[in-house]
Amino acid sequence: MDAMNEQSRLALGQPRSRPATADQEPLHWLGRFFYGATVLGLGTFGIYIVLRATGATHRNFEQWHELVAGLPMPSASDWIANIGIGLHFVMGTILVLAWPILLSARIRARHRAVHRWTGRVYVTAGFLAGVGGMSFILTRGAYAPAASIAFAIWGSVLASSAVMAYVHARAKRFDLHRAWAIRLFAMVLGSWVFDLEIRAWNDLTGGIGVGKGNTFGLFDYGILYLFFVPNLLVAEFFIRNQHKRLALPRTLRWPLVAALGAMGVVFAYAIVMVSATASGKFGKHLLQAVVG
Repeated sequence: MDAMNEQSRLALGQPRSRPATADQEPLHWLGRFFYGATVLGLGTFGIYIVLRATGATHRNFEQWHELVAGLPMPSASDWIANIGIGLHFVMGTILVLAWPILLSARIRARHRAVHRWTGRVYVTAGFLAGVGGMSFILTRGAYAPAASIAFAIWGSVLASSAVMAYVHARAKRFDLHRAWAIRLFAMVLGSWVFDLEIRAWNDLTGGIGVGKGNTFGLFDYGILYLFFVPNLLVAEFFIRNQHKRLALPRTLRWPLVAALGAMGVVFAYAIVMVSATASGKFGKHLLQAVVG
């Protein structure tokens, strides 16, 4: 846990704590692995959004097909839905690609203006992505009523976290600003984790609890909240412990290493399968851009 807290402190520009001791090294390297995998995975996710949203690959996003195809949109709700989801895609690309700049301790310490302006762009993108997604939900709805409710909650937390991060930064309440920035990033992760969790579950369990056709299974309901609620809980843990140096009893340290190691294997597997294979949701577009 010390290593993961250290990774969080470095990302948020907080002072470096004491070096990890020998028995903490596995946690230290696991923290670095998760951070590196997230950088790589979110980067490929952002490229996927750009490729698909611009029509550079074989299939565009269906949600704003009318707008990009120049088709007639007879009602105001059609315009709102298409523009709203387009705004969600564009702002979402900023959110998944710009976060390493915003959370870089080096940039925050040495280039305050870069951090400040990146932060302004980032919270604006977070707010607009949330509003854009919400406008689509309100006018078109998601693929099921249960999904509309869950995505509306996620979008409202995303937008409100962006607003609160900006408000506290303007008021120079930097501890509160960082707390809301962590929550905002936790919500950004959700849009990517959603596809990773679905792929990992289907591959590793054979699709237990996944409905067939238009029916919903237990997993289909669970994933609607599993993609962002656990992120938010982890964020709250770091927010409440970011100034503490946590020490686990030796009896729990190695079980934790084993559990995190297993999670890391599944995490890496899901990233590769989703992003770098022809059957992956992102991979089919990324590979097309690479190999033609």
